[in-house]
Amino acid sequence: MQMHPTDARRDWLGDRLPSDQFLVYCFDAPSVQLERVLAELAARAALIGDLRTRAVDVPGLLDYPYWTDRDIGDDQFTTHPGGDWEAATTLLGRLVEGSLDIRVSSWRLHLIPDVTGAPGGDGPALIAVLQISHAVADGVRASALARALFEKDSPPRTEPPRAPAPAAMLVRAAVKLPGQIVGVVADGVRANRAERELAGPSVPPPAPGCPLVAVNTAPGPRRTVRTLVCDAADLRRAGTVTVAALTAIGPALARFLEVGDALGAEVPVAVPAATGRNAYRSVGVALRPDLRDTAERAAAIAAELDLRRRRVTHPAMAVRSRTEDHVPAPLLRFGTDRTDLSVVPPTVTGNTVVSSVNRGSADLVLGGAAVRFTAGYPSLSPVMALTHGVHGLGDTVAVSVTTSPDVLDDAALDRYVELLRASLGGL
Repeated sequence: MQMHPTDARRDWLGDRLPSDQFLVYCFDAPSVQLERVLAELAARAALIGDLRTRAVDVPGLLDYPYWTDRDIGDDQFTTHPGGDWEAATTLLGRLVEGSLDIRVSSWRLHLIPDVTGAPGGDGPALIAVLQISHAVADGVRASALARALFEKDSPPRTEPPRAPAPAAMLVRAAVKLPGQIVGVVADGVRANRAERELAGPSVPPPAPGCPLVAVNTAPGPRRTVRTLVCDAADLRRAGTVTVAALTAIGPALARFLEVGDALGAEVPVAVPAATGRNAYRSVGVALRPDLRDTAERAAAIAAELDLRRRRVTHPAMAVRSRTEDHVPAPLLRFGTDRTDLSVVPPTVTGNTVVSSVNRGSADLVLGGAAVRFTAGYPSLSPVMALTHGVHGLGDTVAVSVTTSPDVLDDAALDRYVELLRASLGGL
């Protein structure tokens, strides 16, 4: 199976713009020894085709990489020392700094045993962190893979893809090149038509850009994280979990940054799956901290999010987004390698990212122990030094914050988290 151009581009940017996902699952302490837990996880992973994969390059980089099979190995599992929840949180921040080499493995599972003071229970906990490349899965797909690892029943066996031999790769690259050139021209024509359709009165317009604020700056390589675990029912008083989180983040962020009302969030929105492994587009949503009434602010955010969702799920948007489908790999890689990530734009889609994924029912187990909650830490980027994850599992929702100590030190981050906690409690 060949990597889709948009997924390959994520991989090529990975050295300069790390984007691995970190899916955190907190379980009660297992009833069996850790060695048995690891053996169980390895056996499960061997049944899941998407977890028995790595990337392989075409000779001379003359075409897009292929996904191919690999055996499950010890290198895909790492055990870290336990400690209290504060120590585990510090460790999670360090883990988020890492990046996978997908030519070795597209994922790695980190286990942190014997964590005391973790939310959601009185006894010790086992924290499992699935680190997975964004080139292989978006948030929804990655969550499904994690569920296959941790659900009670063994998943059905699926087979991994297998790449052709190097000589066959080169033959395929040569054979499809003429069609790619024709496809680029056709895609351009279709994209121009789609652009005109998207500019019509029947399609909601894109969100205006947001002026940059203090957290719209280069984050540097270090990361720190925090996690707030909430009752899902409390958040749903303000609407959907996503709307509730946005409703709470707006006033907390405005107060923390001491800025006016022009704050927005970049929100990934799921779209119909195409041929790539990432089926989402990001939209801008105004956070409306000027609206003091919580219900009014939630209604305004919900209405705008609906407009932006209607735009990005419009068929013309899918046509416009396929402009890279037929670009020859050397050409796309040339442009990707020369993308200047240091350029500071005059505005941003949102002043922070709010990534929200419902990871399903809380029926996951590990080593015979029940799951407490799940969390995630969206990656930072050159002009995005503060992101939020909103991840639901059963009756709990974890609202997480990721930043850099080079932008917000621990004291500043804790101050913001307390403002966010109070804002969530006021929904």
